[in-house]
Amino acid sequence: KDLAVEVREGSLSDSESLNRAVRGVDRVVHVAGVVTAPNREGFFEHNAHGTQRLVEACLKEGPGLSRLVLVSSLAAGGPSLSGDARTEEEAPSPVSHYGHSKRAGELAVLEAADRLNSIILRPPLVYGPRDKGVLAIAQVAAKGLMPLLPSDPPGSGPKRYSQIFGEDLARGIVEATLTEKRLASGSTFYMSSPEVVTDVELYEAFARALGRSLIRLSVPSWGLKGLALGADVVGRFSGRTLPLNSDKVAELLAPAWVCNPQKAARELGFNTTTSFEEGIRKTVDWYRSQGWLR
Repeated sequence: KDLAVEVREGSLSDSESLNRAVRGVDRVVHVAGVVTAPNREGFFEHNAHGTQRLVEACLKEGPGLSRLVLVSSLAAGGPSLSGDARTEEEAPSPVSHYGHSKRAGELAVLEAADRLNSIILRPPLVYGPRDKGVLAIAQVAAKGLMPLLPSDPPGSGPKRYSQIFGEDLARGIVEATLTEKRLASGSTFYMSSPEVVTDVELYEAFARALGRSLIRLSVPSWGLKGLALGADVVGRFSGRTLPLNSDKVAELLAPAWVCNPQKAARELGFNTTTSFEEGIRKTVDWYRSQGWLR
């Protein structure tokens, strides 16, 4: 179909710039936000209050707006503590400031669902070229190491993760934005590959793509929490946001971050086309081309 796409600049902290950004458009895709912040307020300012400002701008300046698509996160739903894959019908139970802030952003959209046609997409672990989400794992695997984190509760077995290749997610977002299917306003969808991987399988896939063998290391929970507390102190005095902190530990200790993509397949017709092994290989090739990995 003929489609005019325009990328407009707008600050989630500036209501007037958001008004200008949404004025006269047909559909809005909200993918902005933060994944790291120095404290709870930093997460909420962007992911929650910023989304609220965008909703208000859409209501004010977009009377002809046909759809707002909010790209949220599995973190807003929370880990799958029972071991079963999370579904959209389950009550959310986020465990981190990031997850709570993303859920608050969802609620801002849902509270306006009767006035603003909207859908919410929740991807899990996203990886691929240009994305730094799994870069640290790739860099550790490149050194021949496989540090395995503990689970809370103990003895829950290998950690399990839903995942999606970045190109598949991008295509899914576009398809969800443009679909002419009748969707209930405020509908939520987990957008994920059906392949669930363990922490061991994640490291091993990187090792194969890198041509490395790995040495397994078990990280005790007390060690992880101690490192996080130390990072909290350094971050507080330096003003920097470090990747490991006490808030992040709650996510790291969860035994499973698994979601069920069947609703997206059924109602949106969305299916991934990139296997996990292929996606990791493409990711490593791109990291190397950019000098991020040796």
